[in-house]
Amino acid sequence: MRTLGVVLALASALALSSGAIAAGKFPKSADIKVRNLTEKDFPRWQQIVPNVYAYEDTHSPDPSGGVINTVSLIVVTPAGTVLVDGQGDSMDGTRLVESIKKITPQPLKYVVVGSDHIDHVGGNPEIKAAWPGAIWVATPASKATMERNKNAVLPAELVNDKRVMTVGGTEIHVLNLGRAHTGGDLAVYLPATKVLFLGEIYLRDVFPAMRSAFPTEWIATLKKAEALNAEWNIPGHGFIDSKEELKADLPESRKAIEAVIAEVNRLHKTGAKCESPQNCEAAKQANFGPYKDWALSGSQIPLAVAKVYQEIEGKLPK
Repeated sequence: MRTLGVVLALASALALSSGAIAAGKFPKSADIKVRNLTEKDFPRWQQIVPNVYAYEDTHSPDPSGGVINTVSLIVVTPAGTVLVDGQGDSMDGTRLVESIKKITPQPLKYVVVGSDHIDHVGGNPEIKAAWPGAIWVATPASKATMERNKNAVLPAELVNDKRVMTVGGTEIHVLNLGRAHTGGDLAVYLPATKVLFLGEIYLRDVFPAMRSAFPTEWIATLKKAEALNAEWNIPGHGFIDSKEELKADLPESRKAIEAVIAEVNRLHKTGAKCESPQNCEAAKQANFGPYKDWALSGSQIPLAVAKVYQEIEGKLPK
């Protein structure tokens, strides 16, 4: 009963949050402070459709103190649970394990690595310890990255293009739509309920983070995601509001990347220098319009400018 009370209270808070957004009371930013939230309000989760949950914990990569959420997807079936993306460290992993066990007694069968970045895989050892029989799934590119980073848990099964698996009668499509934020990005689509979890392919109201991105390919990947015409488009970072708001903001995240690329191309043509994120005069001259106020812009603008310069100059990895 205590767990049920917590879930009901959370659902009420999330509904109020969604209503406030609709009323235009919050700026377009994924920083938790714009919703009057603190890290003490996390972890939290909500049921998107029956037996499918969006789980959120916090992530604070910005030296200026900005805090955003990191989203995981939990799919519950009669034959076991599927998790898409973990969380950032040992404590986050432990809290995720505890939360899954509150949601369902079913064992974890699969973990899909949508993003190989540390804020999505750092807590994987705790997940593995809780369910040692779970099968980890990723792209070959993500497996290579995880090996280079000496991640404690490595994927056993790889997806080059698409894998369809059925767990407890639930059909799950694991999709490699193309390189985006990490270069090893995976999405998961549930055709019966039209839920699409995009992980870090979709950064909702977060300034385009490009430390390891493939900028122009990212746009093409997002267009493929939009073409799926899902009812629910779940981001890897950003608030989980109504399905209508999430769907409307998916192309907006693409437009933000397009705007960044266009502005950086303009700067490159002027001869503005950007030798590295740490030595990037062009970043100081950039005008990103409304996107400059999105979450983490302070730390991410130099990284994005440097990455687009690499793309223009043919220096991205093949």
